[in-house]
Amino acid sequence: IPKYDDLKPLFQEILGHDYTQKEYNAQFTVRIPELLAKIERVRSIFREKVADTPPVLMRVLDEQENRLLDFQKRFGDAITPDQLT
Repeated sequence: IPKYDDLKPLFQEILGHDYTQKEYNAQFTVRIPELLAKIERVRSIFREKVADTPPVLMRVLDEQENRLLDFQKRFGDAITPDQLT
């Protein structure tokens, strides 16, 4: 995730736009329920439509899901970039 302090001057210099912390948080907040739903959609597609799905794919999806569930317990449904530092 790019740092706010790096993006703020770029927005001003290139776009002439005052980039706020609120905009930054809106763009880079990790939204856990949406990511968990996406993982389930991908898992479902590969289970139902791809007969020769490599087991490693399901393992990676499970690992990602577990990490997200851990973050959700610690931080809630939305994690702002400053919570990840």
